[in-house]
Amino acid sequence: MYRNLVVLAVLAFCLVSAEYYTVQTADKVFLLKQKKIYNLLYHISQPDIVNPDLYTEGQQYSIEANIDSYTNQDAVKEFLYLYKHGMLPRGNVFSVYYPKVLKESIALFRLFYYAKDFDVFYKTALWARIYINEGQFAYALYNAVIRRPDTVYIQLPPLYEMYPYAFFNSEVLQKANHAKVFGKLDSQKSLGYDTYIIPANYSGWYYKQEYDGESKLNYFTEDIGLNLYYFYFRQQYPFWLKSEEFEFPVYRGEEYLYGHKQIMARYHLERLSNGLEKVEDFDWSQEFYPGYYPTLTYHNGLPFVQRPRWSTFPFYKYKYIKDVREMESRITGAIDSGFVWDKNAKMVNINSPNGINILGNLIEGNADSFNYDFYGSLDYYARKILGYNVEPATPYQIIPSALEDYATSLRDPAFYRLYKRIIYYYYRYKVRQEPYTKDMVVFPSFKVESFAVDKLSTYFDQFDTSLNNGLVVESQKEAESYVIKARQYRLNHKPFNFHITINSEKSAKVAIRIFLGPKYDARHRLLNFEENFKYFYQIDNWILDLNAGINKIDRSSKDCYYLSPDPEPGEVFYKKIEKALDGSETLKYNERVYGFPERLLLPKGKPEGFPLRMFIYVSPVLDEPKIYSSRIFGDYKFDDKPAGFPLDKPTVNFHYDGSNMLLKDVFVFHKDETEKF
Repeated sequence: MYRNLVVLAVLAFCLVSAEYYTVQTADKVFLLKQKKIYNLLYHISQPDIVNPDLYTEGQQYSIEANIDSYTNQDAVKEFLYLYKHGMLPRGNVFSVYYPKVLKESIALFRLFYYAKDFDVFYKTALWARIYINEGQFAYALYNAVIRRPDTVYIQLPPLYEMYPYAFFNSEVLQKANHAKVFGKLDSQKSLGYDTYIIPANYSGWYYKQEYDGESKLNYFTEDIGLNLYYFYFRQQYPFWLKSEEFEFPVYRGEEYLYGHKQIMARYHLERLSNGLEKVEDFDWSQEFYPGYYPTLTYHNGLPFVQRPRWSTFPFYKYKYIKDVREMESRITGAIDSGFVWDKNAKMVNINSPNGINILGNLIEGNADSFNYDFYGSLDYYARKILGYNVEPATPYQIIPSALEDYATSLRDPAFYRLYKRIIYYYYRYKVRQEPYTKDMVVFPSFKVESFAVDKLSTYFDQFDTSLNNGLVVESQKEAESYVIKARQYRLNHKPFNFHITINSEKSAKVAIRIFLGPKYDARHRLLNFEENFKYFYQIDNWILDLNAGINKIDRSSKDCYYLSPDPEPGEVFYKKIEKALDGSETLKYNERVYGFPERLLLPKGKPEGFPLRMFIYVSPVLDEPKIYSSRIFGDYKFDDKPAGFPLDKPTVNFHYDGSNMLLKDVFVFHKDETEKF
């Protein structure tokens, strides 16, 4: 059960009480490490121009001469072997979805990870910053900082500052590279810098067509905070790392499935908010409906691949289609039979507490898959097909599709068609498990007397993003003389409160869960809650003590755990580090790296009000709360119920009308920037 409960925390936007959220004051050791990590990731494409002292220090370091300074010398030798025989050249496009590039990236990560102390790690990174491909370097360094014991909770620069090419249209980057010509000079200097503002649109601005409803969702699918969240979610347990070597929890496969289920439920609400139907199914042998016109370019000028609407799959994808069909057939057979074949040709029962985790590992095709040779990786190869990009002529001549980069995956409508298919297997498995009976979910000792929510209001607000770190400069002086920012309207909502009254027969520790989901479909037909529970996503989950009798509870939307504000701009955070080091200020840091964007807790809504339903559920916590611990998302407490409980699988002879639960109608109102609240 703990396996399931933790999944809940990890992914989606299920949220826990702020009482478990820890903020620390940085000491000098932490500050020095934090400054060095930011320096390593500052203008990584020009190490000889920006921070030239670090360039010299990196040149002087020798990995071979210091091989005894690594706890795993085999990992060092493997990396050196690859390096001496040629690795991905600097300036080339990077993606972990290509075997040779992935092998090199893993070797670099292991080199970083097995440095015996922070000083060795830092010197190794200084060396790699000069000689290794920029994308490989950043990817391996991010993963090493997330996992090394001496870099716990070190904050990483937002990826959209590091590599804005994956987050902003080519027009924005073109203007940013000529900011003094195309940018507007802000009259208010930021930290003493001249600040140039570049207006940034979403790609729907260029390709909006009346018959293409997908463009209505660009503000959501292209939101830089949401895409950063997905990037970090997939770094939590990279598919290429084995649990046994890095002490991952046993529920990584379940977390993979449940997290994507939450993303899909949240996306579905955004579709409904824009009057769009549910995501349609697709067939590998038929034309693929949604097109994709990204208007993105890589740093070397190559454009991201486009996919025309209603197009057939290219002939060079047929080999992958054949493999994927076999994978889907084997996964379906495993679910329906209740057994999978392991690597030793033995049958393993998946109708067990660990079954959903086994299934998730098979579908992702991660390093913990029971039998990768037989089940492959549906996730990996489906992305290869749907991306429509050409096959590389050489191992390094790659043009990855948007689906082959976690920072851009959510931008492509194909992502949601693929994961609808994958989540189908999640529910196919769930409905074959024992359904919940009334006794499993109803606890008569608790009664939700009332449940009210403040008015839910959304709007688009202006946000600025610093782009300097991802742009080419002519000198150190230029890098430090001005700031270039992209200004973009992003979805936001007014803070709101939950008001809950619970009558408890006696003092008790309970878990409270709140879900948000649709009331009507896109044609305004009333949805049956019991049949559509899969479209509800969990927006809160916390543990508290109830007194005997009436308990009145007020809870702010800002207390919902797993939410995270937009990260501070890199230049602002770096100034705070310097001030803390000279003793003029103190630096507070969160015991996590990132979370789900708090701006996106609610779907956009409608001016007249978008009808939704909230479901509140109260259950007793009979054992000690379990601790979920994540270097990326923080530490939280949960009870021992399954992820998504009680909406994770069907019930039998029960209609969600117990005293400890309540279904409430709510409306989300949207205001444009010209209206006042």
